[in-house]
Amino acid sequence: MIYPGNSSYPNASQSVGPRPELEPRYAVTLRLTLSAIICSIGVVGNILVVIITGANHGGKTAVHKYILNLAIADISVLAICYPLTLVKAADPENWPLGRFVCKFVYPFTDIFYSASIGSIVAIAMDRHTAIVRGMTAYRSRTIAKWVILAIWIASFMSSVFPVYLVMEYIENNSTVDCTPKWPSHTTFAAYVFSLTIFWYVIPLFLILWAYRQIACKIRDSKILHQKMHNMVGSYKRERKKKFETANTKALKILVPVVIVFAITMFPFHLFQVVRVFVDVGHMKYIWVVYNIFITLMLTNSAANPIIYSLVSEEFRQQFKNILYFKCQRLCLEPRKKHDASITYRYSLSVTAPPPNPDRETDV
Repeated sequence: MIYPGNSSYPNASQSVGPRPELEPRYAVTLRLTLSAIICSIGVVGNILVVIITGANHGGKTAVHKYILNLAIADISVLAICYPLTLVKAADPENWPLGRFVCKFVYPFTDIFYSASIGSIVAIAMDRHTAIVRGMTAYRSRTIAKWVILAIWIASFMSSVFPVYLVMEYIENNSTVDCTPKWPSHTTFAAYVFSLTIFWYVIPLFLILWAYRQIACKIRDSKILHQKMHNMVGSYKRERKKKFETANTKALKILVPVVIVFAITMFPFHLFQVVRVFVDVGHMKYIWVVYNIFITLMLTNSAANPIIYSLVSEEFRQQFKNILYFKCQRLCLEPRKKHDASITYRYSLSVTAPPPNPDRETDV
């Protein structure tokens, strides 16, 4: 995917005048401060998601695997991709990290953006198959590992491999340029349009379609449950009610994730499409506008843990369990060695019953 550091800079190598004229110093200071806060919150939050989703292997469903994959991709975006972006932004015409990082490491980081988007789509489609089509948890978990593998392969082939073919490390007098050299403008335009379609338009369409189907299914199920209120037994009625509540909770958690994705990713993709038709490199304040869009993209990778903590009571409870366990480790000196994983699993079991591995409902 074309992001800062590949060919997404608005004609950085052809810009006239020093960077301070293109981006005021106060804007640089504000941008770096805001992005540092976003990255810090996002990295810490996603690490907690990794710990929580990976803590209990016995009760992990397919959607937990997708959320874990999403968190890993988002951590990589915030901790790997963006720092390299800052290196490029500091002086676009002088790459300080050498040929190998320029030609191989730098383009590879684009895979994390695509993997993050693919994980969101996988979550939506998993919820659709579980709630609308009623796929069993075991089958869904079996498919999940292959879906995750396919996401990373597709991300590499569509976002990274084409850039590998055109990435150039050019030493010219006192400058060292690290940027793709596309054979033609048509090739560059095809790359931009393909990524916009495959990693924004199609994912957004699939997600919206899946959640519309889920919402309709939940609504119809509630209507049917109301009509059969006097015909079914108390046990089945309560079981059905719990199932509907869990599905509704899953929808409430995942809908904000989709909304944040749609809002934060749209400006940058629109900017890239506009760049195909308009030379924006010499426009005044284009760097300010551009970096606002990049900050929005960072927000997309940092927002998911915040959404989980605000919407999901299960996430908040497990987060409290982790803090409680850590406080015990810090405040109490153990008299003998013990298995920390057993202690952690026991701390979870004190507050919550063991999960049902066949349950394929809530996040």
